[in-house]
Amino acid sequence: MFRSIKELFTENIGLKLLALVLALLAWFYIVKELNKGSQDDVQMLRKIMPAESIAAKKLTIKPVFLGKPRNGYSVVTDKITVSPPYCIVVGNRDVLMRIQFAYTVPILITGVDKPFTKAVPLNAIAPGVYMEETLVDVTVPVERIQ
Repeated sequence: MFRSIKELFTENIGLKLLALVLALLAWFYIVKELNKGSQDDVQMLRKIMPAESIAAKKLTIKPVFLGKPRNGYSVVTDKITVSPPYCIVVGNRDVLMRIQFAYTVPILITGVDKPFTKAVPLNAIAPGVYMEETLVDVTVPVERIQ
């Protein structure tokens, strides 16, 4: 048993070191590309809007529902959870001052009779407001009316 563990670490040591070096190079390349992408986004926003009019804001996410649950059931609105509960948006300061919430695309609840969780995207907020396309998990508690 001990011999096989020792062989696991000592056999083909050259190939294992080569694999480690290649993995590190790939990791550094990916991190560099990710940073480059975020810098490109910032530069694009600066071209569109002057720096003094750009602002960021944290918005609470509110789910939007379409339809009604099955007869005899209701959605318990105070127990609805959204994860993550907020998103960060960047855009024109004047536009962001008028926005209070981010909303999901409509979630169909027609005929439901049990709790469910669904991953849904966020609705676009306004032209010129940048928000990463984000999926949020909405947990909808459905209970029988007593």
